[in-house]
Amino acid sequence: MSGKHLIVSVGRMKHRVTAVVLALLGAVLPGIPAAAEGFDTEFLDIHTADGVALGSMVMKPASPGPHPLAVLIGAWGGGRTQNIIPARDLANRGYVVVSYGARGFGESTGEVEVAGPDDITDVTTVIDWALRNTEADPSRIGVGGVSYGAGIALIASGFDSRIRAVASLSGWADLVASLSTNDTRHGLAGLVLYLSGKANGTLSAETDAMLRTYLQPRISDADSDAVIAWARPRSPVTYLDRINANRPAVLAIQTWSETMFPPGQMAAFYQRLTGPKRAEFLPGDHAAAESGGLLGLPSDTWTSVYRWFDAHVAGTDTSIAGEPPVVTRARPGMQQPAYQSTWDEVLGEPRRTYLGADTLQDQPAVWTRGVAANRDTVADGGLPLATYSLEAMTGNPPNIFLPQVDPGSGAVWSQTSSGQPVEIRGSMHAHLTVVPPAATGTAVAYVYDVDRFGLGSLISYLPYSWKTATPGQPLPADFVFTPTAYTVAAGHHLALVIDSKDPLFLDWNSGGGRLGFASTAADPAWLDVPVHPGRA
Repeated sequence: MSGKHLIVSVGRMKHRVTAVVLALLGAVLPGIPAAAEGFDTEFLDIHTADGVALGSMVMKPASPGPHPLAVLIGAWGGGRTQNIIPARDLANRGYVVVSYGARGFGESTGEVEVAGPDDITDVTTVIDWALRNTEADPSRIGVGGVSYGAGIALIASGFDSRIRAVASLSGWADLVASLSTNDTRHGLAGLVLYLSGKANGTLSAETDAMLRTYLQPRISDADSDAVIAWARPRSPVTYLDRINANRPAVLAIQTWSETMFPPGQMAAFYQRLTGPKRAEFLPGDHAAAESGGLLGLPSDTWTSVYRWFDAHVAGTDTSIAGEPPVVTRARPGMQQPAYQSTWDEVLGEPRRTYLGADTLQDQPAVWTRGVAANRDTVADGGLPLATYSLEAMTGNPPNIFLPQVDPGSGAVWSQTSSGQPVEIRGSMHAHLTVVPPAATGTAVAYVYDVDRFGLGSLISYLPYSWKTATPGQPLPADFVFTPTAYTVAAGHHLALVIDSKDPLFLDWNSGGGRLGFASTAADPAWLDVPVHPGRA
C-alpha cells in the first residue's frame, strides 16, 4: 500500500445496522433506545499506511454538512463500539463521529504499542479519512477518549494542529510517574494492565517485554532506566510545548482516588497548559465517572464532554467557556460541585501537627519506636479499579477498624477529635525519620478519617522506598500524598498509619528485622494537612 492516506474497506449497512445494534444493546442495557434518529451508521475498516486495519464505527448526520467532527478512541482493550453511546449522542447533536479501537485492540489489527508513534499517526489517519469521505468540517475537529484513548488523544493534539479540542477522561499526563511513586512500582495495577492487554489485544514484542520487565520482583537499575526511557515518549507532558503551540481546548476529567493515573500529575499538567482548558476532579477510581455514560445512564461527565465540544468544536453553545474552569467534588460521597478559577484556589493552607509517640499533637516531641519489617496490617490501599469505584457508587470510602492494626507490624498516630468539619483540599505531607533494617526497603503510609467508634475511612495512601540505605542509619522520609478533596466530619479525627507492606506495590523489603521510626529535636516528625481557609 503506497501513500500516507488510507483505503476504506466498507460493508455499507447504514441506518439499519444502527437500529439492529442499538436494539440488541437496548435489550440488555437500560437507557439505550432501540434506534437513534438523524444519522446513518457504518461499520468499516480504515487502513493505515503501514497496513493496519482500524476497526471503526462511523456515524454521519442525515442533515447536509459541513458538520463538526468528533473522533473517539477506544480505551485499553476496547473496540469500535465501546463508545457507542457517546458517539450516538454526539451524532444526534450534529457531529460526524468516528469511533475506533486503537491498533491491537477490538476489531483493529496491528499490535498494541501503548501510545507509541504509530498510535499518534493513526489519529491523523482517521481525521484524513473522515475529511475525504464524510461532510466533516476541517476547521471543527475534536478528539477524545477514556483512559488509553485519552492519553493518545492528548499526545495527538501536539502533532495535529487541526485538533481544536480534546476530552481526556481518566487519562495520564506522565506515564513515568504513573508507573512508580517514590521508587515504588505500582505492581498490582501493572499486572491488571498486562493481563488485560494479553487477554483482549495483541501486545507488540516491545510492549510485552517492557511490561514484563516492569513486573519483575526485583528490577535492576538498567532495566528501570529502560522502562523509563520507553514510558517518557508515551507521556503527554513530554509534548507540552507542542500542545501549547497548537492551543487545543483541553478538558481533563480525573478522579481523586485514581489507581492508575493519580490526579496530581494531571493537576500539574493542567496548570502548565496555556490554551483554553477545564479540569474536573471527582470521587472514584479509574474510569468510574465515565462508565455510567458508556452504558447509557445519565452522566455529568459525558455532559461536560458534549458541552466542551459544542463550545470549542461545533461553536453551537459556548456557555461552558464562561464558567469557572476548575470543578471539584469532595469526598466522601458526591458532594455538590465547587467552581474555582484556578487550581490554586482549590488548595487549602497547610496546618501542621507533630507526631508524638502515638499521637498527633501541637508540639514537637522526641521519640523512637519500631515495628516488624516486611509484615502487612489491615491498613491497605484497596483493589485497583474496584475499591474506589465502589466508593463512587455508594459514597463510602474503604474502611478499617483502627484498633485492629497490629501494633507490632504498624505504627499509628491519632489526633484529637475536631468539633467542626475539616475540609482537606490538596496534598497532605508527612515527614519523619526512618531507620531501615536493610539497604533496601519500603514503608507505606495511610491517612484515615476516624469516627468515635474507631472506624477509619481511608483518605489517602502512599509508598516510600529506599534502595541504597545504610542499615541502622537514620533516613529522612517524606510522604507527599496525591491531592484530594475530603471533608472530615465534626467529631471525627485523623490518624496516620505506617506499615511496610501493601499488595498494591512491588516493595523493596528484603527480609525481617525491625523498621524504626524516630522524631528528634533537630528533625521533628510532623504531618501537614491542607485545610481550606475558614472551614476548619
